[in-house]
Amino acid sequence: MLTTILLDVDNTLLDFNACALASMKDAFAYFHLPFSKERVFPVFLEINSKLWTQIEDGVLTKEQHSQIRWKTILQVLGISFDGVTLEKKFVEGLHEYAIPVEGARELLEYLKSKYVICAASNAPYEQQIHRLQLSGFYQYMDAFYISEKIGHQKPSKHFFMHCLHEQGISKEQAIVIGDSLQADIQGGINANIQTIWFNPSHKTATNTCKPTYEVDQLKKIKKIL
Repeated sequence: MLTTILLDVDNTLLDFNACALASMKDAFAYFHLPFSKERVFPVFLEINSKLWTQIEDGVLTKEQHSQIRWKTILQVLGISFDGVTLEKKFVEGLHEYAIPVEGARELLEYLKSKYVICAASNAPYEQQIHRLQLSGFYQYMDAFYISEKIGHQKPSKHFFMHCLHEQGISKEQAIVIGDSLQADIQGGINANIQTIWFNPSHKTATNTCKPTYEVDQLKKIKKIL
């Protein structure tokens, strides 16, 4: 019987893209750098996605990511500024933004009455705890599984096996919900746990990474659980 939800945070509960956009606008304004959403944001999304894929593949550390993310973005944009300095300001701002994904609170209220809810995230621990508190979502969580505390990160099966061990449950009693095909869905598959892929942009799953379920709106998860 299903008892436990392993629930991703960024772009599942909290709109990371909206939070990142707000934070980078603040950072660019602080340093008097030229900013255009149409020009800067797509470059950020592309490079950040590639770097996080490298982290999940184990070929890049989070420390290396913080050193090169904005340096790489600024080079592509042709803006002369220290990337590490901008990264620090960007992350400080991101810490203070917690914009919910549509339907997130309603989903949490529904799940709370039926299941144990565990946050499962690769993002920095203090940042995620603070943002969950800001959003009011912290109160719905029964446990917090953050990769830097666990010592393994999604999609490693060891991340998810740690969650199961801490909860004292079998893989049949859990389900993973998240937006990342690689981190959340492949991670669940690696640990033989059922998955729900939150896919609002209607991306195509790969032949080797098929979620158990797929939804394009959080409210549709109520029909599954």
